[in-house]
Amino acid sequence: MRWWVAAIAQVAAAHTFHASIAQVDYITAKKSCEVIVWIHGEDLERRMKQSEGPLATLDKEKDAEKFVREYLRTHFELKDRAGRALPMQWVGLEVRTHFVAAYFESPAPNGIGDVTLTNRILLAMLPDQVNTVKVKVDGKERRELVFDNRGAAKTQRLLELQPRESYN
Repeated sequence: MRWWVAAIAQVAAAHTFHASIAQVDYITAKKSCEVIVWIHGEDLERRMKQSEGPLATLDKEKDAEKFVREYLRTHFELKDRAGRALPMQWVGLEVRTHFVAAYFESPAPNGIGDVTLTNRILLAMLPDQVNTVKVKVDGKERRELVFDNRGAAKTQRLLELQPRESYN
């Protein structure tokens, strides 16, 4: 292979944006939030290497799942009105070609009218990181939240202030 072909392939493989996308769907019948978080795999693996050492990789399923679960526990925090973290019931992890998809549930027995989200996924590592979260209630889109380093609040209410009974 010629050197310039390898160089072009390497540049083409690099991405120019840094983002995560999440969906929080509150299911009224279950009184629980079902959460999916998609994070760019290359960025997440770089963060994993910083934390776990140069041999760490998302290709090692058990190591990847443990790292991502703990990382999300401290960087994607759902909290109740009193500031207590909602429990994270881990469902699983999928490592795809470019993205990692993490799945978990968080019981919210009092609804999500007072629930806040703190989303700091990769913000300390990547100045241009943008984290977008779609919030749904029973499958209906209710709000979109953005977390970034350009002034967006790192902690936001899942729903705008409205009568509490409409979110229980």
